[in-house]
Amino acid sequence: MISPLLIVLSAVLSGGVVFAAARLVRWPVRPALLAGAGTLALVIVWRLVSNALGLNDDFLPAVSVGDAGCLIAGGLPPAAVALMNRGLPRRAVPAIAGALAAFVINVVIL
Repeated sequence: MISPLLIVLSAVLSGGVVFAAARLVRWPVRPALLAGAGTLALVIVWRLVSNALGLNDDFLPAVSVGDAGCLIAGGLPPAAVALMNRGLPRRAVPAIAGALAAFVINVVIL
């Protein structure tokens, strides 16, 4: 069972990376905030589901199904924001950054 405090910490860091990546590629503040907040929320939801279903046992060294699911939880919200706002520059960058950051942060922290 993963501590709720660690889940929130990993989600905040992941959401922050998405927001920073979005701003770095010059997304306006509103879509960047939406993408970052979406990542934060989805990582929390996914990790709570992982806890409830017992998906935290490692299948590779230091990697669990819960960690692997963070690739989707971290990348899906910024990808969705990018799809809804076709005028955004470098639309894939925040999604890739979010997926990788959420995965790595969850492997390291959790």
